[in-house]
Amino acid sequence: MSPPILFNHPDHLPKFFGKLQIIGTADQEIKKYRALHATDAALLKMGQVTPTLTKVTQQPLLNCSKEVQAAYQNNDFATIKKLEAKAQSDVQPVFDNIMSLGDKAWTKVKSTETGEEYYMSWSKSAAVWSYTPAIRPSTADEIKDDPNAKFQAVAQFGTYSQTSEITGTQKFDLGLPEKAVESVISLIISQTLSTFLPQGLNFLASQFAEKLSQFAVEKGLEFFKFVIPEAWMGPVTMSVVFVLVFIGLKVLYDWLNRKYTIRVQVFNWDNQNDWQLTTQALSNAVNPGKEKNTLALNINIDKMIDPQNVTYPPDFKPNETLECTVFYAVIIYENDATFAQGCEVYIYAFLSTCAKQKRGITYAFSCPRFSDNGQYMEGAVLDPANFLKTASTKWSHDLKIKVTAAGINEPVTACMSALSGADENIYDVNIQLNKDA
Repeated sequence: MSPPILFNHPDHLPKFFGKLQIIGTADQEIKKYRALHATDAALLKMGQVTPTLTKVTQQPLLNCSKEVQAAYQNNDFATIKKLEAKAQSDVQPVFDNIMSLGDKAWTKVKSTETGEEYYMSWSKSAAVWSYTPAIRPSTADEIKDDPNAKFQAVAQFGTYSQTSEITGTQKFDLGLPEKAVESVISLIISQTLSTFLPQGLNFLASQFAEKLSQFAVEKGLEFFKFVIPEAWMGPVTMSVVFVLVFIGLKVLYDWLNRKYTIRVQVFNWDNQNDWQLTTQALSNAVNPGKEKNTLALNINIDKMIDPQNVTYPPDFKPNETLECTVFYAVIIYENDATFAQGCEVYIYAFLSTCAKQKRGITYAFSCPRFSDNGQYMEGAVLDPANFLKTASTKWSHDLKIKVTAAGINEPVTACMSALSGADENIYDVNIQLNKDA
């Protein structure tokens, strides 16, 4: 399959972006980057591979219409399923195009208003993009943590589904030993995430840094090497999961050998506090993306922000009004052993600004093989392993349960999509922080 020839004609550009100029496809731009870096004096002086750190600085941010927000806040799973089907119809063709054409599916565009350049792949009703607003010098504290990183590049990866009226974005922070062109970083991110699409949820998150380094070398940045400490793998894993499934793409169904899949979505409706998911305990359950079944999550879910403060690529102009925002985390589990066994998961969450006071909640979910699902939650931050023993005798079979988070007068609700018999054995759990849903 050959890519279409693109000209700067309105019919070749998505209607939900403003005045963009098409520069060329990624496969054409890679040659230009190599030529540019071959004459860069600062790069030529490096002389040796220089490792720098990479991390996720923002978990997924959903921006949507009021109607979509109401569906999630009210745990209206029937409407949510319809939204997922719309997103599937919009976004999957873009992903299919990327998997078919590779670099040729990514187009470098330039804003005629700001002059910024970034990479996009799109259809008439959806787009994915990789956008790096700026590369700045590292602060003293950043250099202390990452001595080789003279600069910091914060890249945004975004997905937009016009029919479902939902945009999802997240941010990756790359430490750089020397300054690079912003669009180079955008392309490295888009190529790296593209490599996970054919694997679906069978990906390995440890390959994220390896792919970043590989694609940097491809562009003449031979001495760049990105690394991710083990403690930071949880956020990276969950960010890749969000790219793959967005709000519920059917790649979710293709996880090898599973019998049950549980998708836990944690929404932070708190406009005062960030929340943190720090660790978990598992019984016959595994997360995608992990080579070893580590229990650390270390996921920070930011507090709510004004929709006017959301950063998007220049000229992004959706037809509908995306006036509601929420940061959230998506964690997926499947059962490990599959013979006549279900699975159980235990998570605790607390306010990241109040960690020492242990203000928060602990939640558990059970998906047995031959009986109804159950859930249990306490308004206290408890050790997940010990919580397992408590929950095993107190499972609730109510679809919705509610507690007040320890130390603060905020409601937290958890709602299951079904007790049993879910389509494809995929069960959803929505945890609503600071929401009496």
